[in-house]
Parts: sequence; C-alpha cells; structure tokens
Amino acid sequence: MTLSTSVSTFLLGTALLSASPLAAEPNTPTTAKAGSPQQQAKNKLRALVGTNIDFDLHPYSDDFFRLTLGNEHLLLSKDGNYLFSGRVIDVRNRVDHIAKIQQIANQQKMADIPYEQLLTYPAQDEKYRITVFTDIDCPYCRKFHKELPALNQQGVTVHYVMIPRGRAGSPAYQKTAATLCAERPNQAMDAAMRSTPAPLENTECEHSLDTQVSLAQQFGFQSTPTILLPNGEAVPGYLPARDLVARLAQR
Repeated sequence: MTLSTSVSTFLLGTALLSASPLAAEPNTPTTAKAGSPQQQAKNKLRALVGTNIDFDLHPYSDDFFRLTLGNEHLLLSKDGNYLFSGRVIDVRNRVDHIAKIQQIANQQKMADIPYEQLLTYPAQDEKYRITVFTDIDCPYCRKFHKELPALNQQGVTVHYVMIPRGRAGSPAYQKTAATLCAERPNQAMDAAMRSTPAPLENTECEHSLDTQVSLAQQFGFQSTPTILLPNGEAVPGYLPARDLVARLAQR
C-alpha cells in the first residue's frame, strides 16, 4: 500500500491544485500536540495513514513541507491540514512544485548511478551527459537510438539504462543480457536496435542488467524511453537530437 493510496479517498481529484483535509478540525487534540510545526504536521499525517506506512517530511518552503515515500513526492501544508498531490502550480512564478521536488530527488539519486556499469556512447567533445532508460523492443527507443550519432557529434554523451520488457529468464531479459554479454556490446546494441539482437546463448557473463533494472525502480521510471537530463529533469518519450540539444543548452 502506498501513501497516495491511503489518502486517495480524501483527495479532491486531479485539478490544477488538489487538496485534502488530513484529519481533525482546529482545537482538537491532534492539532494541539506540543512540539515543532514539523512534528505537529507529522502527527496529523500519521493519524490519517496509520503506523504501517513510512514517510519522510522535510522543510521545503514558507508554505509547504516536502513529503516523500519511496518514489512518491507530495506537499503538505505547514499546518498539516492539507495534502497536495499531482500538479501543484505556482502561477506567479510558473513553477510546478511537485515536478520541482521530483527533480531535486533525481539529482540526489544521480550521484549514485554506477555509470561505469552502463552502456555508454561517448561524445568526442563532450558538453553534456544524459542518461536514457531504454528497451530494445521499444519502437520509440529504436527511433531515439538513430539519433545517437547526431547527439554525439553535438557533444552529448549518452548513458543507457536497460529496462527489458520482462523479468529475469524472459525472452526480453535474455535478449538484453545477450546484448550486454557480447564481445562488443555497443555494436550488439546497434544491431539489437535494428531488430537483429545478439545470439541468446551469450547470456551467462557477469552483466549489470539486474543493477540497471533496480536503478530504474529507484527512480520510479517504467516508460521508455525516459531521458534524464543533467539537472535531474526527466523527459518521457522520444525527442529528436536537435530538440534535445536545444533543451540542454537552455539549462
């Protein structure tokens, strides 16, 4: 059970700003607990979701606490009375706060990515590095792969995180493992993206596929391709090289 599942009956929907009363009315014992505002807010949230769900509450702004549970990110009002889910738009500053805290979380996780275990297409004159969560059997991943020469020429190094469409032992997993186990993995990847994967018998090397799948789970990425930019922003779906480079140059 997730935190968002626990409070789903309280949320008002997926409007631009969705809010939910957490627990008691003012002046009840829940709101009168001693301690810091952060602790009082945690007490109210705990009263709602119970003791079986672990979460972290961190300072975020003058108005909100940042609430994290695994890969879920929400905002809690400083008084602990309102939980915000989905898109929370600051109209004045044109900021989606949920997207912003997701980006911050991604930046923190990026520090632990084992890049040396990933399949990498390096740029000779590197200006940017991106990490792309991909799948050999994904049509738009194959379309993106065709953009790699153009990206490399424009200074973009591409790290691949492989997410096969199947668990260990499945044909998709075996196909991906065979690609990583090939004598020349980059060339095998190029061939696989052209629908000619490496022979399936080459799947027994010490590959990092399980690590890569786990990495995707840590980020909460399931769709492919998902492009992770250096600033932690996640871009779902295919982007042509010219559009991607232009986006990188703006950051």
